[in-house]
Amino acid sequence: MDAIFTPDPHLIALAALALTTALPVCEAVWRDAARNRSLPVRITLPAGKGPVPVVLWSPGVGGDRRSGGVWAAGWAGAGLAVVQMEHPGSAADVYRPDDTAEQKRARIAAAITPAQLEARVDDARFILSELSFRRDMPGCDLGRIDSGRAAIAGHSMGAWAVQGLAGQRFLTPDGEAPLLRDQRFRAAIAFSTTAAPGTDRFRRVGIPFLTITGTLDGATAASTAEQRATALTERSAAYQSMPADGGKCLLVFADATHMMFAGNRRADSALARHVESVSLAATSAFLIAALAPQPRAIRLGVQDKLLPGDRLVCK
Repeated sequence: MDAIFTPDPHLIALAALALTTALPVCEAVWRDAARNRSLPVRITLPAGKGPVPVVLWSPGVGGDRRSGGVWAAGWAGAGLAVVQMEHPGSAADVYRPDDTAEQKRARIAAAITPAQLEARVDDARFILSELSFRRDMPGCDLGRIDSGRAAIAGHSMGAWAVQGLAGQRFLTPDGEAPLLRDQRFRAAIAFSTTAAPGTDRFRRVGIPFLTITGTLDGATAASTAEQRATALTERSAAYQSMPADGGKCLLVFADATHMMFAGNRRADSALARHVESVSLAATSAFLIAALAPQPRAIRLGVQDKLLPGDRLVCK
């Protein structure tokens, strides 16, 4: 990547406008007959008629196809198609209001198994393949989607799927899992991910990769300094473990918490609004550069928007 890319001066305004502007949106359930699996999807298209890149979104445990709607609307406003995925087995039915605490723990444990993670990876593979030939859908012109310019993004458990598709190898009770990488994805964004510090399982991640977290992501205001440091180390370990071959960035927000990165609802505090606006600007710039028809250097263009305690590093 040799050409420097900086965000269009109107990029942030476009993303913010999209949060309150009606864009083409359609929902469907796509059937993966080979796996006997039905996958709900929600697709948002940007305004216009020309071809556009696409971002697939994988939510955290308990998320459905409407999860991540803030990010989807913002990216669509910046000119990208977005497909929000719902993953049976780790979706909304994990959380049931009448469950006891013990039942809740059991459902979460069943939802975060290696098998469920691999199912999410295969969901993304299937949906990207479907996008390569589907053309018509009520309310959405899928023919505009250029599946050859695709990125994968996710939050929490969704970020684990992102890492697998980007090239991370996972360790299972039976040993190292097979490589899950799908080289059709040209860029990746992981919100609130975790990894073991010092791991070498990210050495095959060769695509542009943006990791976003907060200093209270996995900790609380009541946590000790040591607990906060440990949590941040785990949230940053994926970035630290990836090869320094260009296009890898880590964005950390001071005092930001785990659910501020889910993109499920509009920000309701000054800190959450800061996280939302800077994350939208950074991710939109990242995606547009990484998915451009011709390769461009990754420049997030948000350094001057960071607050004291925030941090942005790239390699």
